[in-house]
Amino acid sequence: MENRKEQTKVRLRDAIIQLLQEKAFDQISTTELVKVAQISRSGFYKHYRDKDDMIATYQKALFNTIDYIFEKNKGYLEKTLLETYELLDKNDIYAALFSKNGNKESQQFMQEQLKNILDRSILSEDIRQHQQDKLTDIYATTYYVNAVFGLTQTWIQRKRKESPEEIVGLLMTLINRSEPLTQS
Repeated sequence: MENRKEQTKVRLRDAIIQLLQEKAFDQISTTELVKVAQISRSGFYKHYRDKDDMIATYQKALFNTIDYIFEKNKGYLEKTLLETYELLDKNDIYAALFSKNGNKESQQFMQEQLKNILDRSILSEDIRQHQQDKLTDIYATTYYVNAVFGLTQTWIQRKRKESPEEIVGLLMTLINRSEPLTQS
């Protein structure tokens, strides 16, 4: 019985991953999900209230893992990014949640985590030395968060062709090339 229950959950996970490659989370219906998973609706409802409940299960595990990675590395941007990209590379469901079609809650969570680590790492060291006002600080953080997250989504969209080491190396090169924002 336990094996069958796990098998159903695996089929549902694989189905949501497949569907997120094709369309946005909000456009996926439970009917479509169970059809792709080749299970009955009652089989779905034995495990989850709805698709949001299902995705919340994966989000909770993802959020806990990301929290752990970011906390463990306390401001070491390169190491944090590498562990995060390794996690995404090994877990299709997590990559799907952060993809352009993933749900907004997962994306917002990751952007907030990136903001926190960027504040503690490169922005605190490189940029803030050259800044004189809070407004520049706000926009610099937004710039870097969106750059890193956008690059992550592009990497996922390209089916993670580059290794985590390659993508982090590229990110660090791009970040280090950025000119410090200074007041004129």
